[in-house]
Amino acid sequence: MPRNTTGGSGHRSQRNSESNKTKQNNKIGDRMLDDLMDNPDGTKLDGAFVGRVMRRLGDGRMEIFYTVKETIEHKERVVDKLIQAPIRGGMRGRGKKDVWVDVGSVVLFEETGLGGMAPYRILSVFTPAQIARYKAVVTDADPRLFLKTGNTEEEPTDGIEFAEDDEVNVDDI
Repeated sequence: MPRNTTGGSGHRSQRNSESNKTKQNNKIGDRMLDDLMDNPDGTKLDGAFVGRVMRRLGDGRMEIFYTVKETIEHKERVVDKLIQAPIRGGMRGRGKKDVWVDVGSVVLFEETGLGGMAPYRILSVFTPAQIARYKAVVTDADPRLFLKTGNTEEEPTDGIEFAEDDEVNVDDI
């Protein structure tokens, strides 16, 4: 049943409660961060990545930006990647009001091992506390993953500029 927001006997007792979906989301993110702390080189996290949602594609799919280290011509380089991944089932339907995936969110996603339309799947959305913890654990993380989105654009100055006329005194005419 949905949370009681109109009053009654259970209204005040539920005001600070955390839903099961939020608890599960936080648990997945915290477990991943614990694994990273135990194994900082990331070899234990094969197939799990941290990325940033760039845009919504509809039907529960998101476009995610992330970086991965690849060896190209005997040199290790950081390669930027854009992928499409659907959100997992627990974050859809009624669960989406508690675990909201939006543009600019930092997410944990995995390779499913399936071909076709769903080679990746979003597992968890990071909270601000988890993002700070991830930055502390992974010191060489790409800073582009953590950029704040907002309306940073300045007012456009392109357009028609009218010359200012001197004021005409009507009494002198």
